[in-house]
Amino acid sequence: MVARPSLLRALAGVVTGLALTAPLVTSLAAAAPASAKPDEDRYDAPLEITIDSLTPGVLPRTGPLVVTGTVTNTDLETWSTIRLYPLFDAGSGCTSTTCGELMTTAADLALAAESDPEAPVGVRETSVRYDIASLEPGQSTSYRLTVPQRVLRQLFPERATGVHWFGVHALGASATTPDDTNADGRARTFLPSVRRTDGPQVPTAVVLPLRKQISHAGDGTITDADGWEDALGVEGPLGGPLAFGAASGAAPVTWLLDPAVPDAVRRLAQGNPAREVVPVTVPEDPSPSGSASPDGEEEAEEDPALETPVARAARSWLVQAQRELGTGTVAALPYGDPDLTAAADTLPSLYRSAREQVATELEAWQLETVPVAGAPDGFLDAEAIESVDDGAALLLGDRMFPREMFSDRPPVAGLVGDRPVLVVSHAAAEGGPGPDEARAPVALRQRILAEGVVRLLRARGQSPDPLVVVLPTDMPVAGAAAFWSGLDVPWLDLSSLDELVVPPGGGADGKSEAQRELDPMELSYPEAQADKDLPGSVLVEAGQLIRAARSYAAILGEEYTVGTDLVREALTGSSYSQRGDDLVATRLHTTREWVEDQLEAITIEAPDGVTLSGTSGGFNISVRNDLDVPVTVAISASADSGARIEVANPIRLAAQSRTSVPIDATMSRTGVHNVTLRITDTDGTALGGIDTLPMRTGQAGVVIWAIMGTGAGILFVAIAIRLVRRYRRRGEAPA
Repeated sequence: MVARPSLLRALAGVVTGLALTAPLVTSLAAAAPASAKPDEDRYDAPLEITIDSLTPGVLPRTGPLVVTGTVTNTDLETWSTIRLYPLFDAGSGCTSTTCGELMTTAADLALAAESDPEAPVGVRETSVRYDIASLEPGQSTSYRLTVPQRVLRQLFPERATGVHWFGVHALGASATTPDDTNADGRARTFLPSVRRTDGPQVPTAVVLPLRKQISHAGDGTITDADGWEDALGVEGPLGGPLAFGAASGAAPVTWLLDPAVPDAVRRLAQGNPAREVVPVTVPEDPSPSGSASPDGEEEAEEDPALETPVARAARSWLVQAQRELGTGTVAALPYGDPDLTAAADTLPSLYRSAREQVATELEAWQLETVPVAGAPDGFLDAEAIESVDDGAALLLGDRMFPREMFSDRPPVAGLVGDRPVLVVSHAAAEGGPGPDEARAPVALRQRILAEGVVRLLRARGQSPDPLVVVLPTDMPVAGAAAFWSGLDVPWLDLSSLDELVVPPGGGADGKSEAQRELDPMELSYPEAQADKDLPGSVLVEAGQLIRAARSYAAILGEEYTVGTDLVREALTGSSYSQRGDDLVATRLHTTREWVEDQLEAITIEAPDGVTLSGTSGGFNISVRNDLDVPVTVAISASADSGARIEVANPIRLAAQSRTSVPIDATMSRTGVHNVTLRITDTDGTALGGIDTLPMRTGQAGVVIWAIMGTGAGILFVAIAIRLVRRYRRRGEAPA
C-alpha cells in the first residue's frame, strides 16, 4: 500500500491544530458525508487496526472497558513511535463537528454503518494509551487498551439509552510522514448503553445456517469433491458455523438446516459412490449415529475411497453435526432448499415434494425439527408464500415490508393464512461500520446489541419487537467465544427460533394483540430479485425427473432406494444455491435420460392382429424386461367404446426375462376395434413401452350354425324323399 504524501498529512495536521487547538480531538484530513458508503479501495491508512475483543460489549456500570486487537503496518515504510488511544463520542472535547450524536433509531444505525471510515465521530481519550516502538512493513503486533471506570464516569456522567461510537486511533511517524495529530490508523464500532437494566427484554434468536449447493454428475456422484473438503473445514460454510455454534456454551442456538446437507455429507463419507440399482441391505447391528462408529470413523473396509481427505472430513463433520444439532433447535427447510419463488410458477407441487421427502440422516439422529421456509436473501413472492401449505413458519426479511404499507417497522407477529411470519433483520446481519471488517465477530455482535437497544427505545416500556438474526456462514471461529459471551446482557433475552413463533390464535392463552393478517400482495419482491430466480427450464427438468424417478421406484419396489436418490437429486438441483449455475438444467436432463432409458428397457409385444370367433375371447401378449433387476409393472389397455379389455395386473418380471400375459376381450358390436396396450407402473403412470393391434369380431357363429342347420335339413329331406320313392317302387316287377 502506498503511503500518503507527507505534505497532505502536514496540512491536515495544521488545519486540525487551528480548528481544535488540542491534540485530544479527532482530526481527519478528509471527511465524506455521513451517508456515504465506505470505499475500501480509497481507505488506505498505513496502519490497519482490528478490534478483536471488546469487554463488555456495552457501556459498563462497573469495572473497566477492555479492548484488544492487532495493529499491522500495511505501508512500504517502517513506522515508529506508534501510540494507540481509545475514542468516544463524549467528553469535553466533543463538538457538533467532531462527535457523532447518540444513535436511537434503526435509521441512525444504518447511516452510521454506511458512513465513511474517516468521518469524524468522536475524540481520543489520551489518558489511556498503548505504545508500540516500531513496525516494519507487513509486521503485526497485538495491543490492549483498558479504560478505567473512573474515566468512563467522567466521559458519561449521565447514562442515556442509545448507541455510542467507540473506536481506536493510531498515531505514529515514518520517513515521509511526520508525527502529527492526524490518525494514521482507525477502527470503530458501536457501543450500546442502557440506562436501566431492570426493564423489558428483547427476545433475540441467533440463527446459524447450514446450506450448500449439492450437484450430482450423470452417474449420481456428488461433484466438486475438493470444494466439499473446504466447505466441511473449520473455515468453510458448513464446518465454520458448526465450530462457531460450538462456542456458544449454554446460549441457545438455532440451526437453519437444509436436510439434504447431512445426507450428501454421508454419501461423501461413504466414498461418494456412484448410483447403484441394488436392494437395500440392513446391517445386523447399526450404530446409533447412522452407520458411524463412536469415535467418528466409520467401520471402513479396505476401500481407498473411504480414506480420501474429503471422506475423512465428512465423517468428522457428521459426528460434530450430530452433537451440536442435538443440543440446539433445528429449523428444517424443505428438503434440498428448493427455489420456492421460481417453482411457484412452473412446478407448484415442488414444495410439497420437498417437505415430504424423508431426511435419512436426521431420522437416524432422531432429531426433532421445526418446519420453516425462507430464501437465503429473505425474499419470497406472493405465490411462493401461498405454496407453503403445511403451516411452516415463514422467514421473511425486513426488506420485504415497504414503509408505505407498514409504517416504520414490520409486524411483530404476522400471519399469512395459518402461516406464522418471523421477520429476519437484514441490517443486523450486515454488521458494523468500517474500516475494519463489518462482519467480524465483535463488529457483528455490537450491531446486534445496538439493534436490540433500538427496539427497547421503540417499545417505550412495552414488550419490544423480537430480533431474528441469521449469521453469515463465514464467521471467523477465533472470535466465537467473545461473540456469544458478549450477548449475555440483562436486557437481551437470547432465545431459540421456535420460541418466537406465534401460532394462529396467539399461543397458549389464545391472545395476541400484535398478530396481523398479512396480504402477500402487500409485500415487496423487487424486480432485481426476480431476475435471480432459477430459470423455468430448470424447474421443468426437475419436475420431469421427479415423475420418472417415482415411476422407477414403483416398479422396483420398496427394497430399492435408487428412486428416492433420484428424487433427491431433482430437489437439490432446484435449490436456491443453484442460482447462477448455467449447467444445472443439463445435469438434470442427463439424469432424467438415464431414468427414462431404464424405464424403456421394459417393452411389450402384441400380435399383428386378433380375430375373435364370438363376442368375447382371449389372446396373449409378450412383456419383456431387459433390466438386471426384477420389476413389477402393469398393462394399461384402451380401445374404442365397443370393446372392453381386461388384464391380470400386476405383472412380476424377473431380471432379463420375458413372460406371456393373457388378455380378455369383450365386444358389444361387430367390426374392427383398435386396441392400445401400454406398460405402466402399479399406479398407472405410463413407462414408455406401447403397442397397438386391430381386433376383429362379428356374428360368425350364428351364420355357421344356420348354414349347418340348413344343410342338415336338406339332407334329411333328401333322405325322406329317397325312402318314399323306394317304398313306392317296392311292388313293381323288375323291367
